[in-house]
Amino acid sequence: MIATNRSASNVQGMRPLPPPVPIRNPLTLALFWASKTDPRLAAVCSRFAQATQGALGFFVLISASMAFLAAFCTLSTVSVVSGSSIRWIALGYAAFILACDREIVGSLDRTAAVVRPVLALLISAILTIPLELAIFQPRVDQELERQYRYDNKHQIEGLHSALAKLDVRRSDLERSITDLQGQEREWAGILDSEAVGRPGTGRTGVQGIGPAFRNAQAQQESVRERIREVRRDLERLDRSLPAERQRLEAQFRQEEIRTTKDFASRYEALGKVIHSSDALYTLSWILWAALAAIEMMGAVLKLFSPGNDYLHLVKAEIRENCARIDELSDRNYRLAMENPEIPRLSVAEKFTIVRYTPIPPSTPFERRHETGS
Repeated sequence: MIATNRSASNVQGMRPLPPPVPIRNPLTLALFWASKTDPRLAAVCSRFAQATQGALGFFVLISASMAFLAAFCTLSTVSVVSGSSIRWIALGYAAFILACDREIVGSLDRTAAVVRPVLALLISAILTIPLELAIFQPRVDQELERQYRYDNKHQIEGLHSALAKLDVRRSDLERSITDLQGQEREWAGILDSEAVGRPGTGRTGVQGIGPAFRNAQAQQESVRERIREVRRDLERLDRSLPAERQRLEAQFRQEEIRTTKDFASRYEALGKVIHSSDALYTLSWILWAALAAIEMMGAVLKLFSPGNDYLHLVKAEIRENCARIDELSDRNYRLAMENPEIPRLSVAEKFTIVRYTPIPPSTPFERRHETGS
């Protein structure tokens, strides 16, 4: 009995726990703000609760950052707004996701986190598209080029055919000049044989200028005239080739089906590239699943983490505040019914006084806490 009294006396004489140190670390305060955590209540909670609330805030900031990247990359790829507008729109979207996540992870009811996976799937899908376009860009460009050639197959063949005809015409003129030059050399040989009287097949063998010599001379002059005409045709063709090629190219540009590299065309080409290979299709799903897992981490942590003392403190404070507000409301109602013409403090004003007025050590608990006994 004496030992029991001594033990009780020792317990009563123990000093109370030191008051909690206020949380002043800027990084911790930022994480608490992101997770909608009250630093005043978190300071008196366990380290486990503080770490959990900080982790929730970290995942909220990660989700907001990914939302900003998703909006910025997607709008940059679509190219429908200016650069400065893209940043502001992306910031607005990130602020929206940040507000949603803060409400979800800061909610006292875990069922609020059930809606987050749907939003996570949407964000990851939006972010996956520009990421895949960046990763598969060479293959997407190849697919666009292949589609362009397929759409303009007949136009390209017509252009090549017209250009080939110009080359064939020039080659024919050059070949004609070569043949005529050969004929001109043959007639020159005949003239030489007739002039000296050299015997041979089809030669007179008589030296001097005779009928055969004059005929050969006339034929040589005719061939030379023909060479000059063909050369003039070749020169005209060479001068007209650049303009003719430009005309054919202009006609091709009018008839061609131009390729587009906007977001819709690149996304369509991306779908063909991904479905053309099992490896690329698997990689696309891996990227989407990884981003979705990161996006859902905050909600998963909220759903499966056990309850902690911080949540109990928040619930207790809410219940206490609700009880005080209800009681003050009932008293104000009765006073208003008894003396409606007398002005009195409103419920909000009385509640503010209750919440922020210093507490005197009037109760046994406060007296023991103040004296340390």
